[in-house]
Amino acid sequence: MKNWKKLMAGFCVAAMLGSVVAPVWAADDAAEEEADGDVADVSEAMLGLWKDSAGDIYGFYKDNSFFGQWKDEEQDVLGVYALSSDGEYTALVMQFANDDGTYDDENMVTYLVQANEEENLLELYDPDSLDLTATLEPYEADGDESDYNQTYQDMGDILTECYSGETEAGETFIYAANEDGTFCSVLVIDQDDNYVSFVGEGTFDEENGTVTITDEVSEMALTFGVAVNDDDTLTLDMGDLGSATVEEATLAVAVQGLKYAVENGTEMN
Repeated sequence: MKNWKKLMAGFCVAAMLGSVVAPVWAADDAAEEEADGDVADVSEAMLGLWKDSAGDIYGFYKDNSFFGQWKDEEQDVLGVYALSSDGEYTALVMQFANDDGTYDDENMVTYLVQANEEENLLELYDPDSLDLTATLEPYEADGDESDYNQTYQDMGDILTECYSGETEAGETFIYAANEDGTFCSVLVIDQDDNYVSFVGEGTFDEENGTVTITDEVSEMALTFGVAVNDDDTLTLDMGDLGSATVEEATLAVAVQGLKYAVENGTEMN
């Protein structure tokens, strides 16, 4: 479905988005969102993973990032979104990142969005005809992936920051946390899609400058030191396990990375 090189390209795009934050129009609409109560309500209701009747998956996050896992695409789609309202309708604009991390006006789509809170659905409408285009319901996986359903949604609700990069051995390393660092996620994926994940409570040792994450399922723990580099990247020192250099990325990367690993990889915890 997706291969390693394409996934890595997606991670690179997401990391660049973390530095760029979002196009100017997205920043403008974000300001409008804060001032518009209706838009803010829709924004809050959208957070998390959703699936439509065709099997396409959408993920929306607090930093206005999203990813799509769509049947007609060879790889997951990463990008940014913005909401705006004219007082009657709320518009959702999704702009997809190009392979090189840039944006252009041709690579975007607009819907009218309505949150059906009573039935816990998102409804997407064509902005011209007002015809219903898709109905999204909360994503629920089956099989082995079903164990991660609540984790995916918790990550969407709780996480506020994400960093991604590589270990010394060339493995993909993704770290994400909530605002006070008490809920954290670490994912390490090698080039053969073997992966190790830690999702659970995080604690910070101020005296030693280390972070410890205890996985809520396996109860295994990972401890690493954090150093800020001159170029604003972070070096995470895991002692005998080596180190990783990461930079700011979007929240969509954290959830997409874990979902990719669970679907396609072999867990090594």
